[in-house]
Amino acid sequence: FSSCLDIIQQTSSIPNINRSSLSQYIFTLTMVSSSTSNGVKSSAKLKRNVSVSPSNKSLEDEIIYLRSQNKLLKNALSAVKDTATEKLSKSYELVWYARNRTRYPSHEASKWLDKSEEHSKDIDNLRSTDGDFHHGFNSGMLAAARLFKEHADVNHADTSDSEEPFKTIHEAETKHKETIEESKNNFPNLSVEKFPTVRN
Repeated sequence: FSSCLDIIQQTSSIPNINRSSLSQYIFTLTMVSSSTSNGVKSSAKLKRNVSVSPSNKSLEDEIIYLRSQNKLLKNALSAVKDTATEKLSKSYELVWYARNRTRYPSHEASKWLDKSEEHSKDIDNLRSTDGDFHHGFNSGMLAAARLFKEHADVNHADTSDSEEPFKTIHEAETKHKETIEESKNNFPNLSVEKFPTVRN
């Protein structure tokens, strides 16, 4: 649940997502954790500090529901990140090849891409009379995949080992907002300065 605040930020357009309840969930679980570790806050005091959303659900039911909702959101973000990472890798290799195949014809990366079965169709497209179109498509894919990967990466928001979860999640939220703004300002980021990693 430690990444919920970043998830709320990234999923504002998803329908049927109760962002207020999700924020309340983070607060509730943090209070529960604090109560367990310190042995100070009683159940009654916890309920006085944490209100349930305006419904007939109990606090316990609300937490169970929000746990399930949070799991769905985390899985969705993970899928976005994994897909973006996959598309980023391939589009990076193709854009690098289009820009550098004549500059570094003897480099192992160029030789690998020339013989790669995974890239054979895309390489043929780049060599065709429509090569400029395909290079433009790959460049757009590179920029978009890089953007969404950076937006979906919330691993830095893990507060499970933090002694001050409220402070940690606030710092993580601030950092993620800065990351998002930086990636948006850099869009389209088409940099391919490093040589692709040769894979077997």
